[in-house]
Amino acid sequence: MRKGRGTDPLDKKMPDRGPITKEVINCILNEASRFRGGVRLSIGRIWTNKEYDERRKRILNTPLP
Repeated sequence: MRKGRGTDPLDKKMPDRGPITKEVINCILNEASRFRGGVRLSIGRIWTNKEYDERRKRILNTPLP
């Protein structure tokens, strides 16, 4: 039973994960066998923040029919 709002660990604000860079992706690939998660993570199919922003801009600038 919950004691009150804000006392549950799920209610706490998590720290910012920071930017995803090539170094972070290399670390994920090196430690992939130790952690459970999606296949995309373990094989390195992750976008860096820069790649994501570039793709997002390109898609948003695509004219609609």
